[in-house]
Amino acid sequence: MALLQLQPFLSDISLSKTPNFSQFHKLSKKPSTLLFAQQNLLKSCNQLKKNWQKLSAVAEEISAGAQDEGDQSVIQEEVIGQKETASYNWTEEWYPLYLTKNVPDDAPLGLTVFDKQVVLYRDGNGVLRCYEDRCPHRLAKLSEGQLFDGRLECLYHGWQFDGNGKCVKIPQLPTGAKIPKSACVKTYEIRDSQGVIWIWMSHKKPPNPDKLPRFEIFDRPGCQDTSTIHELPYDHSILLENLMDPAHVPISHDRTDFSVKREDAAALFFEVTERTDRGFAGQWVEK
Repeated sequence: MALLQLQPFLSDISLSKTPNFSQFHKLSKKPSTLLFAQQNLLKSCNQLKKNWQKLSAVAEEISAGAQDEGDQSVIQEEVIGQKETASYNWTEEWYPLYLTKNVPDDAPLGLTVFDKQVVLYRDGNGVLRCYEDRCPHRLAKLSEGQLFDGRLECLYHGWQFDGNGKCVKIPQLPTGAKIPKSACVKTYEIRDSQGVIWIWMSHKKPPNPDKLPRFEIFDRPGCQDTSTIHELPYDHSILLENLMDPAHVPISHDRTDFSVKREDAAALFFEVTERTDRGFAGQWVEK
């Protein structure tokens, strides 16, 4: 609405009368022509100033009108939202990494969280470990290495790392030489909860256990785990957008299930039930 009201004033702003400054050298030989050009430039600047004053006045009027009409909460919500967005750190969250039952016992597993590559494996005691997926030596992928006595070995030069990311063996190191601290690999905190491995992406703040998602349905007696993993040729943003659009289901998935029929397509409305600095929750309803 604001844009439509401001647009007429924007269309009045024109610098078409502004002279080409590269021609001033030629105009300098004709004082009267130069004076005329300077006057036109001054006139354009004055007009621009007036139009800007009009824009400011209209913007203030629209803002005041919105508050008078009861839209103040929306404006405050936008301001709060901007503040939350500015202070939000995506690394300070738990993200589902893999299903516990699908992690191999005898090999490392390379995975990606957003643009971060990590490697997941079980050490000699069966404890799950997670590193940054690159050797600190020559940046080779540790997920392409192998396990020796519960230690993860890089496939390039055979450097070995324990569960805490400490380098414990460098085959090429002279006898008696100490392994430098810089040879350690960056680790990630993970938790195994309800059959899902969650990863905490921040290295600046310790994991917050209160943020670890927990689903009541999985704790119910007799709950049967039918979870599985499918690799799809697109990233999380496309999948999220698809899952938040149930209106496509009756059409795109017609008859894929006995309850899905294209003739059941109807108008849907989203009701927000919760809104926090971490996101929102709600449900789709028919009206």
